[in-house]
Amino acid sequence: MSDCLCEININDIDLTDERYKISFSKKDICFLARSFRETGLIYPPIVRPLNNKFIIISGFNRIRAHIHNNRVHNNEIKILVYKTKPDTTDYQCLLKSITSLAFQRQLTLAELIICTRRLYQFSDKQQIAEKSPAIFNTELAEGFVGDLLTIGDLPDTALELIHTGNLSFKSAKRISLLEKDTIMVFLDIFSKIHASQNKQLEIILYIMEIAARDAIKPKAFYMNQEIQDILSDEKKDPGLKTENLRAYLFEHRFPTVLKYRQMVREKITSIKLGSRIKISPPENLDSQTYSISFTAKNYREFFENVQNLTAGLENKELKEIFNS
Repeated sequence: MSDCLCEININDIDLTDERYKISFSKKDICFLARSFRETGLIYPPIVRPLNNKFIIISGFNRIRAHIHNNRVHNNEIKILVYKTKPDTTDYQCLLKSITSLAFQRQLTLAELIICTRRLYQFSDKQQIAEKSPAIFNTELAEGFVGDLLTIGDLPDTALELIHTGNLSFKSAKRISLLEKDTIMVFLDIFSKIHASQNKQLEIILYIMEIAARDAIKPKAFYMNQEIQDILSDEKKDPGLKTENLRAYLFEHRFPTVLKYRQMVREKITSIKLGSRIKISPPENLDSQTYSISFTAKNYREFFENVQNLTAGLENKELKEIFNS
């Protein structure tokens, strides 16, 4: 027997029960509510009878939009829904909640994690992978399902950070292997900065290497006042905090390299090639490439820059920089 299409009273829906909610997003439902007023409800929500009430399986935003319209226009609070059969199981309801969204749009990474974690109560990762095309509208490899389940064991804060883009899949997978206190350290860091995946992995690597080298817990290093000052500065945007933190970690991870860079900068300053010429040392440990650039507003300035560079070729300090 199929779900029954019927009309129910909004007051009979338990709006606090979100056990089948998948999406993190809190969308503005004003446009959706307007659409309902002008074109009507095209795809009714799915609800499940439970304890003399109804709980939502699919259509949380549609029900919110319907309530919005009723509050604005004070209409009768009725809504057309699909009501599941009384003997519908939790697993069947879960499948309905996932497929109804997955066949509307591609699920986000955070949503995939939530779904696989819930499905794992009823199926193993091999079964989830085998059934994934019918459930997720895409094929998931068994190994990827395993990774989703591993990340799903992280605190809910991690899912929120993944949803907002503050924590990448690879970074989440990396920290999932760490101790609980260390996991919380990185979740706190990534909640206060905004970094690319490569920079996230770099931050994780540097902190773990510094802690191992100094024989301390990552949490102890994280409580360093300089780090706390960087992350707690509300005047700095997350991007600037990221760069400040990376610079601090690099300084502590590679003090010898930092000292060498400072020496190179001092030598560059002493060469005095002119204010319009800039020499930059290698960006990272793997590079030996220096960059040289200059600015010119006219041919005269261009010519002067070339002359200064030519004159600097015999400079002792310049030779030492490139021959060191």
